[in-house]
Amino acid sequence: MNEDLLTKSGIADALGTNPMRVTRFIDRNKINAVKKEGKRELFKLTQFNALKDELNAPDAKKDAQSHSFSKDDYILTLKQQLKDQKEQYEQVLESKDETIDSLKETIKTSQHAYDDMKDQLAVKDEQISSLTKLTNNAQTLNLVDKDPKRLKAAQPDAEKKPDTSSSSVETNDSTKKPPKKHWWQFGK
Repeated sequence: MNEDLLTKSGIADALGTNPMRVTRFIDRNKINAVKKEGKRELFKLTQFNALKDELNAPDAKKDAQSHSFSKDDYILTLKQQLKDQKEQYEQVLESKDETIDSLKETIKTSQHAYDDMKDQLAVKDEQISSLTKLTNNAQTLNLVDKDPKRLKAAQPDAEKKPDTSSSSVETNDSTKKPPKKHWWQFGK
């Protein structure tokens, strides 16, 4: 009786079809295995008479031929898929290279802008230094215009000499000017 029991692949060989079609037929018709040996399921060939009839029908043969793929077809399909994937990979690499070049250009532009800002800051510092010197000179000239004796106090060696108090300067000054009046003092 064991000779009548076959595996799915044995039934497929006996009927001249592929094991997948036998598996689908089993699932569709809910055929149970007669015996199990480990993981192998064994079936009677007589349970597959309907599949045999189905395979011998002229329409089924045309469908089987239209749905079947040869190894060459699989190889050609796989080669085409590999070619497509290679093209996609090359496009990704090209896009990556363009992105890298764009980022490098952005970095160069940013570096130039940074260098320009540093140069502008150096010019600004020089301008501030020059303006500070000019402001000090203007204050010195303003003091000289108001009181010529203060010129000596504004000079660098004035730090070594003791300053005279403003009251002694007022008493020694023969050309004493009247104190400047502010707007609130004009009513008095």
